[in-house]
Amino acid sequence: MKIKSPTLSVSRAEKSVGLDIGFHDIKVVELVKSGKGFHITKFSIREVPAAILQQKNRAGLLGDMIKKMFSDAKIKDSPVYLSITGHNVIIRNATLPKMPPEELVDAAKWNAKEEVLFDLDKAVVDNYVMGETQKEGATFLDLLSVIVREDVVDFMVSIARSAGLQPRGVTVVPIALWDYDQAVNIQQPGTVTSYVDMGAERTRIYFVCDGRILFSREIPSGGKNLTSCLVGEYELEGGKTAVIDELRAEQIKKTFGYPAENDQGKTEEGVPLSLIRERMEPTLVKQVTEMDRSIEYFKNQYRKDSVDRLILSGGGVGLSGMYKFLKDNLDLEIDRCNVFMQAEVQDDSLSKDKMKLYGPSLTVAAGLALGKCDKINVLPEKYRPSLKKSLVKLAPLAAAFVLFAALYAYSSHLRGGVTSQKNLLQDQKIALAKLQIQAPELEKPMQQLKALQDTKKELGKEKSQLPGSTPFPF
Repeated sequence: MKIKSPTLSVSRAEKSVGLDIGFHDIKVVELVKSGKGFHITKFSIREVPAAILQQKNRAGLLGDMIKKMFSDAKIKDSPVYLSITGHNVIIRNATLPKMPPEELVDAAKWNAKEEVLFDLDKAVVDNYVMGETQKEGATFLDLLSVIVREDVVDFMVSIARSAGLQPRGVTVVPIALWDYDQAVNIQQPGTVTSYVDMGAERTRIYFVCDGRILFSREIPSGGKNLTSCLVGEYELEGGKTAVIDELRAEQIKKTFGYPAENDQGKTEEGVPLSLIRERMEPTLVKQVTEMDRSIEYFKNQYRKDSVDRLILSGGGVGLSGMYKFLKDNLDLEIDRCNVFMQAEVQDDSLSKDKMKLYGPSLTVAAGLALGKCDKINVLPEKYRPSLKKSLVKLAPLAAAFVLFAALYAYSSHLRGGVTSQKNLLQDQKIALAKLQIQAPELEKPMQQLKALQDTKKELGKEKSQLPGSTPFPF
């Protein structure tokens, strides 16, 4: 789907972009963070065609899709931050002796070796120091460690880079949700918050208290389960039947959501909304039951009396009637994330219905742009910009510049020599011209001298012919 983005005049340097790449859809949010909150400058949501996920070169195809999203939304020249989740992501708390940051990576791997099922030598690790404690005269660090298979991160980065983007960071979904919550709510000490992210394939639930992610669980049920339960044949009045396929079921789900108990409406096919409600209810009850079990397990495991807040996010939350159903069946203070309604500046071009439907699904992307992966960043070092890498990239350009400078200096030297010789030749031409002017004047004394010499010779001849002028020897 394509949604119109608001047009706001904001300095480009202040913007950041969160890119949430999922199996069902891709969400991107460009926003500006301010002291009072944030506002959305551009956004885009696109469903991923199932055919793309079955291709070997799906990274390139997804990259092309994202590139078009950025082009259509007119998002340019902004840092991009990515999220990652799944069974290849390990999030755990640890208390380790204080040590240099470069040693914490190996220490975190060693501490988690019993829980990690993949090769730790091919994993990316990042740690967030939440605080320090003193025990028996020694200092210990309270860590939040995230360990991810490196090839999983490589795949996510390859998608972004094939779209022409340069990721600045990769973090995990609960951190993005946590960053978003911090941007819109004041965190009270000792408050236990549960973040529920209802995606298409799965629902993930996280528990956070005093800046620590204490527990997480994945429920294998999501928006697709609600779509699947609507697929099939319906018996209508008058002996007629209606067959709903998966595509139409998705449309019905987004249009009507979870209908109210007394809703007498019908779909275009004539299917009563009461039947839609009947089909959806078992799936929703199962999902809520799993949420309640997760909450009870957390309270028992971590000796907490209660969970104070339940924050809902994800595409499933935006369905009509979903919030009311969860609120009626979970004895908790429940709130919804909606980037449109919680932004400092709201977009008047979007209807309230679209805000409610699509706002919650953009929560992770908005959290990425707000947090900028400042707590956890598992982007491998090989993808991060550095002075050394910049110098290596600039080396060919620098060599060309040096060669050009040398050629320019030599050319300047030659041009200087030519100019000097031209000036000398010009001076000599001027001197020659002066000599040519003076030459006739210089010839007069020479002619006079020659005339005198000729006169002398004539006088000598005349003298020799005079009497007594002949010399005689002694």
